[in-house]
Amino acid sequence: MAPTLRSRLLWLATAVAALGLLSGCVNETDDSARDAAIYRSIILDVVDRSGIELDGAEQPPVLFVEALGPDDIPLRVQVDVIGVLLERYEIRFIDDRDEAVEIDLPGLPVRAGSLLIGLGGIDVDETAEVRTELYLRIDDVHGFGYTLRDAGDGHWDIVDSPVSIEPEGLVPGP
Repeated sequence: MAPTLRSRLLWLATAVAALGLLSGCVNETDDSARDAAIYRSIILDVVDRSGIELDGAEQPPVLFVEALGPDDIPLRVQVDVIGVLLERYEIRFIDDRDEAVEIDLPGLPVRAGSLLIGLGGIDVDETAEVRTELYLRIDDVHGFGYTLRDAGDGHWDIVDSPVSIEPEGLVPGP
C-alpha cells in the first residue's frame, strides 16, 4: 500500500523532531534551510531539463539523490529537501547506486518512473555554485554547473542556464 501524504508528513515531522533532539539546539549559523532552497531550485530544473515525463498519478515520482564528492549532504539538509519537495516528489537520498538503477538490465538504467540526480557541495559567496549530474543510464550521464543567487524569501534563482560540464561523480570508475 502506498504511503499517503498524511503518513509521509507525519514521518517527516518525526524525523525533524528526532534530528532536533540529536543535534541539540540549532545555532544561528545553521545554513540547512538555505542549502535546501538551493538544492530545491536545482532539482526542479534538472527534472525539467531531463525531458523525462514522470507520472505522479497514483503517488509522487521518486527522485534518487546521491551526494557528489567526498562530503555527504548533511542529514538536516536532506530532511529539509524532502520537506520542501514532499508534495511533488518522493526524494530518496542514497548511499549505494544499486538502490536507484536496474542492475539486472543492460546499460544499468535508472529505475522506471524515476531519476537519479547527483548533487555536489555548495560554494556560497555572493552567489552559490553547485556541480550537479543527471544519470539516466550508464552511457547517458549529464553534468551541469549551476550558479544561483539569493532571491529573498528563502528562494534561490538560477542565474542564466547551467553550464554543461563533464560528469565525474555518476560515471563508472576506470
